[in-house]
Amino acid sequence: MKTIEQVAAIINENIGKWVQEPKKIVVAVDGYTGSGKTSIANRIAELNPNYLVVHLDDFIRHWKIRKQMMDATHDRSRVFEHLWYRYDALERLVKAFLCGRRIIRLKVYDFDENDFSSLRPFDLSKEVLLIEGVFLLHPQHRINSLWSRSVFLKTKLRKSEARHVNQEKKKWGKDYLPEDHPGSYFGSFKEAYRRYLELCSPEQRADLVIDIDTD
Repeated sequence: MKTIEQVAAIINENIGKWVQEPKKIVVAVDGYTGSGKTSIANRIAELNPNYLVVHLDDFIRHWKIRKQMMDATHDRSRVFEHLWYRYDALERLVKAFLCGRRIIRLKVYDFDENDFSSLRPFDLSKEVLLIEGVFLLHPQHRINSLWSRSVFLKTKLRKSEARHVNQEKKKWGKDYLPEDHPGSYFGSFKEAYRRYLELCSPEQRADLVIDIDTD
């Protein structure tokens, strides 16, 4: 299995080639939960002070809205696939970056408080905007058309799921909800992601594919 540093180095090397194009670029890093997207993106940010790294999870909908959507639907997996995140706010950020604005202030989600934080300023003067998250190469998401380049992190699903469960157990401790608990949505998320792989073929859409589970 590749380390965070190895994957970050591969992506960093490719971005170095892509930025030779005479304009700002937006790079999407897509992959399954447990694939290391967040850690990889953070490592890339450490290596490149002129990159703005954004996490899709910062643009998740409020928990009350998520719960309302889940309670009202017969297919929770569709909520994950299409409605879980505030893509409109993320689209505003990307368009502001591409049109040359210097800064934009947007509300982001604070998972510790389980609520939106005060407006966060995003420095748009950077050369590269890198966004990491899931479903970023979905053809039905309008924002998909704004990526200059894209990366897909390929991983064995069961291994990623096991890593995700371990992370959640460490995070929540005795409050961790197993997949078979009525309050857990993880089964619906797994269903959504498998459909995404089968019908949307993100691996074929990406400019760069990295197999996380090989050395």
